[in-house]
Amino acid sequence: MLNIIFIGSSSPLALSTLGALITLNQSIVAIFTSDAQHPIAPKLFPVHLEHNETLQQLASRHNIPCIHLNAPLKNYYDQIKSFHAGLIITCCFSKKIPSSIFTLPPLGAINIHPSLLPQFRGPDPIFWQYKLACKTWGITLHKISSQFDAGAILIQQGCDIPEGISASQSLHLLAQTIPKLLTRGLAQLKTPANSLKPQNEALASTHPMPTNADYTLATSASARDTFNFICAYATINTPIKYTVNQRIFWLIKGLAYNYVILYETKLNKNIITVPCADGQISAQCYFD
Repeated sequence: MLNIIFIGSSSPLALSTLGALITLNQSIVAIFTSDAQHPIAPKLFPVHLEHNETLQQLASRHNIPCIHLNAPLKNYYDQIKSFHAGLIITCCFSKKIPSSIFTLPPLGAINIHPSLLPQFRGPDPIFWQYKLACKTWGITLHKISSQFDAGAILIQQGCDIPEGISASQSLHLLAQTIPKLLTRGLAQLKTPANSLKPQNEALASTHPMPTNADYTLATSASARDTFNFICAYATINTPIKYTVNQRIFWLIKGLAYNYVILYETKLNKNIITVPCADGQISAQCYFD
């Protein structure tokens, strides 16, 4: 049995990964999380809030040390070394892992990445897969190397993402593939290193952390892809910006799409209908 250090944040993917490792009776010797630390309430009686669970709560329930990262990971070198881990697993950790850390364990480190690498490398692949209308979604387990998201691939699996769902729902669907994929990936680690699949750099794409300017609507995409992007990210707190005739509209909920060609934007109270490359979409909005 491996001693494993887990590094990540409290996303559905990371929680599913850690839960799968625990179910597989892997020895998790420590968790390092980028989550902000919350005060731990007195344990008067056990309460399990499934939809609000954090890595800290999961660690507490299974008596695993949980360390909150308040400094760069390299500053934790001595502490990480003290756990004598055979493997590091990371998931939903947006910082680059220093070579001094990922070379510590005998088996190195692997990352669970929510795209079919080498496409959509970077800290927020879900956003860019929606923004750039990705057609082939999936999960990749790969070795961590000195280049971000570029290490050899252990195993990959595609996943169908239904239209009209939120980015959070997409993450939950991708998370469902983790347990079986992780079992196969850990077995793959036992094979010779030269049997792992190097990433094809000719097919690689890398994208940065999205900025506010990226949450804008581009009507050059198809109606379906435009609708899916709105559904994934548009809320009252994170509206999608749409500008037409020097007027700004803020889209907060995708309603529908079709392939009827529309030549100009239409507004009916708080419902806006927007022309796209091959049709139109409608959404709830507010405007300045």
